Amino acid sequence: MPNTSHTRRIWYHYPYVMPATVLSPEPTHESDPSSLRAEASSGGLCYLKLSQSFHDGTYLARVAASPDVLRSHSYTIVLNNAHLAKARPWRGLFTKSA
Repeated sequence: MPNTSHTRRIWYHYPYVMPATVLSPEPTHESDPSSLRAEASSGGLCYLKLSQSFHDGTYLARVAASPDVLRSHSYTIVLNNAHLAKARPWRGLFTKSA
């Protein structure tokens, strides 16, 4: 039987870019009106590095508004396969259009 799944190779600790819409727009706490989407994205994009698979279709990752701050100012999240399908390897080629 042929393999009909659309699997792709996942690179851990490699930067990816994806639409910020995968991040929650909800406030992080009752006393804090900020949201993960507002804090960890810029220009409609967010950057992430996968660090671990839970082997159930979910992954542990760090997400940030810029690839430059993934180590210093990022947030820990859990992504699923549907979220990860929207991510693309970041090669430093993305720039904002004027």
